[in-house]
Amino acid sequence: MKVIERFWQLDEPEKANKNLSPSEELCESHFATYMKRNQDGRFSVRLPFKQDPSLLGESKHIAINRFLALERRLDKDVILKTQYVQFMNEYADLGHMERVDINQVNPHYVIPHHGVLRPDSSTTKLRVVFDASCKTSSGLSLNDTMFTGPTIQEELFAILLRFRCPRFDFCSDIQKMYRQIIIQPEDQRYQLIVWRSNNNEPLQFYRLKTVTYGTRSAPYLATKCLQQLAKSELQKYPLGAAALSNDFYVDDCLSGSNSLQTAKDIQTQLKGLLESAGFKLRKWCANHPSLLQNIAKEDQEVDLDFQSDDATSIKTLGLTWQPKEDQFRIKLKLDPLKIITKSTITSNLAKIFDPLGLLGPVLVTAKILIQDLWQLQLTWDEAVPAEIYTRWTTFYYDLQVLDQFKIDRHIFGKQMPALESIQLHVFCDASQKAYGAAVYVRAKLMDGRLINRLLCSKSRVAPLKKQTIPRLELCSALLGATLMKKVKNNINHDVATYYWTDSEIVLFWINSSSARHQQFIANRINAIQEISLPNQWRHVRSKDNPADSLSRGIKPAQLLENNLWLYGPLFLHGSESNWPGEFNKTLCIDPVNPEWKQTTREVALISTDYDIHWIDRINHRNSFRTLLHTVGYMLRFVNRARRTNLSNITMALSPIELELSLRHIVKYIQQSELKEELNQLERN
Repeated sequence: MKVIERFWQLDEPEKANKNLSPSEELCESHFATYMKRNQDGRFSVRLPFKQDPSLLGESKHIAINRFLALERRLDKDVILKTQYVQFMNEYADLGHMERVDINQVNPHYVIPHHGVLRPDSSTTKLRVVFDASCKTSSGLSLNDTMFTGPTIQEELFAILLRFRCPRFDFCSDIQKMYRQIIIQPEDQRYQLIVWRSNNNEPLQFYRLKTVTYGTRSAPYLATKCLQQLAKSELQKYPLGAAALSNDFYVDDCLSGSNSLQTAKDIQTQLKGLLESAGFKLRKWCANHPSLLQNIAKEDQEVDLDFQSDDATSIKTLGLTWQPKEDQFRIKLKLDPLKIITKSTITSNLAKIFDPLGLLGPVLVTAKILIQDLWQLQLTWDEAVPAEIYTRWTTFYYDLQVLDQFKIDRHIFGKQMPALESIQLHVFCDASQKAYGAAVYVRAKLMDGRLINRLLCSKSRVAPLKKQTIPRLELCSALLGATLMKKVKNNINHDVATYYWTDSEIVLFWINSSSARHQQFIANRINAIQEISLPNQWRHVRSKDNPADSLSRGIKPAQLLENNLWLYGPLFLHGSESNWPGEFNKTLCIDPVNPEWKQTTREVALISTDYDIHWIDRINHRNSFRTLLHTVGYMLRFVNRARRTNLSNITMALSPIELELSLRHIVKYIQQSELKEELNQLERN
């Protein structure tokens, strides 16, 4: 439920304080105190308890009952039972678990276990997961007594973002990473399991001797060991240590370089560095044959023939990558349409993995659908109304065309061009339903050519509590600023940066002091001004704004041919002298009182779509005259406000901001045959 709610939560400014919490500091201190490396270089650690584990109650009978239920299920599926027995036998043969007499081990904790099938895995089709969250008779579980530990690796978005930058790339993962790290003997008593491979045998108890998948601290302990290894071996393996620190997401590695030789050196050092601590890299894949020539066939993810036309693909961190073509593709495996419920819809949408936002305009439609579905307050297995049914089935079948979608893994394609300069451009937009931002890379080549490519995007569904369009546009600007900051931190700190929005009111806010605005607006202005400079922000027409489709959503078939989305606006492909002009900052000066503060009452603007599509659709004289009179009344209000003590005006926007909202409407009317009528209204 929390994952779904995050689809439409209002985007808040990022917190600047990223210090460790007290519990995270204790966990780090515990690791530093008890971490060791044995004579083979392997790491050994202790479980980071925050509570005395002797407080755990009786767990043996619960684990036995759950194992017997598991055994009955396995007896009904011969293939599944064979895989389960093979997994557990391998566990014992590798010395990762050993039999114990449970009566001689006190206190203890017995962990229930079950199997998880992974049909797409090229190695282990079944993984046994250990449920350390199972409660004991005291109401505590093993996980309840342990620290989680801080997240110390780079986030997935950052790793995939950097994966798009080097010309030569490779990927790999660490074989059985958790199980290469030893739990010190005094804590192994809290990792007991019950097991037998044959129903005719008595039940046996085993202790798991290594870091165990399913325990709360396992991800922290494993990734902390990798970070410690990189730190301690930095002098010996500088390239490998950098890759281990920055290019790993849990046990998966995505790394590379613009130099083929440097990429090979990273690869060699990374192998040597990890082997020194008992870790082995496997499932290698690369976009150049030289990076695989010294890798054993059994350690390669697929057998790539770079001379053939076979479009072999692999899954890497959830993305489908065709290494020979060096492209990302979309491969959807949605459940067949049967009974359509909230559960089946959300389950299918969760399978569409797009961490870089390359499918942003399509997936924002899915997010809006989830929001509308959530408002109905249906139970998980209740059939959806006809309107939702129609929208979902249409969207479901439309998604099939995404099999044709492809985008270069490398920002500039297979051939690395000689670059003269690089710029980053972020475009922001909002609608009543959603808002978002998209980042583009604009490169000038040595031969004078210009290349523009989509790099990444983020989108948010508008909150259920209605907000005015200007406020949502401001949220999109903040989202764009934070997204750009993240991109620059992971690609290039010093690259020229440009921010674009089609909202002149947002430009007015960004170029003004936050002190004169309400808290909602002021907080976001402060956050934007901390990240970017006001003179970096520019105005773009709605029809030239690629983020427009990100805020409104488009059909999958439209995405395939949407050059504006994939390559940015046409003006970026030309000289900077032809770009839209800079924002006129003189509009930001309130001549009446520059320190005027707004009160709490809000008024809705009649329009913030500066292309005025809704005006262009007015074909009847009466409707136009109604609009004309409305503008006249608002202009007279502005004039009166300028002659009045503003402290008596209870409204959310100053007269200057009202004028910005009317600016394009007035311009439209002045160009029409009703110009004289407008002048008459102003005179009256």
